[in-house]
Amino acid sequence: MTIKQFIKDNGIKEILHFTSEKGLTGCAGSRTVLSRKALDTDQYLSYIASPVASERQEAQEVFNKDKDWLDYINLSISEINTRYFNAAKRWFSGSNNKWWCIMSFNPIILTHLGVYFTTTNNIYTSVIRTPDLAGLQAMFDETIIRWIGNNISRNERANHLTTCEQAEVLYPNPLDMNFLRCVYVQNEEHAASIHGTLRTFGFDRVNVIICPEKFSGVPNTL
Repeated sequence: MTIKQFIKDNGIKEILHFTSEKGLTGCAGSRTVLSRKALDTDQYLSYIASPVASERQEAQEVFNKDKDWLDYINLSISEINTRYFNAAKRWFSGSNNKWWCIMSFNPIILTHLGVYFTTTNNIYTSVIRTPDLAGLQAMFDETIIRWIGNNISRNERANHLTTCEQAEVLYPNPLDMNFLRCVYVQNEEHAASIHGTLRTFGFDRVNVIICPEKFSGVPNTL
């Protein structure tokens, strides 16, 4: 079994990353998605592409330091992490001009060197971080432990969905925007804006799809 075969067998069609409209502009302009660490040091992108969180727990001294997790890009398989998305909306609730989009990437990026897979949210105490096929398979285990006393079961979730909706793909910085397939938006106004941005930076073949339900994800709370 290979990662490529696992992707095919489970019907995994896309890897997602939500960002603000300014975030997408920065990504398109630089032709890369950058990690939070890289974003903080890039003068152009730090102005254009504001991060989706005010701070990251990975930066705290007590956080696991096996890798520099701030230098990885947080992605999800098939559906977004709605808990994180809703938190991002709360953090920026006072920014009336900020709205969101979801970038959809070719799942072939899961085969790239240095990718880690987490069974649940990377900040949870019982998270398991593993590279390669074993890590990807672990995201789909029948039962996942988030922290002691909090377990989540598959509950007959579709094959393309991870057991815990907060499971993450940690992609080593940077991610090439050439793997971008489409962008999801919530209405026609946003679609027109994103389409213009993509065309400006030469991403003419990237589709813009109006799909407000995509922003609800598929939570598994049982």
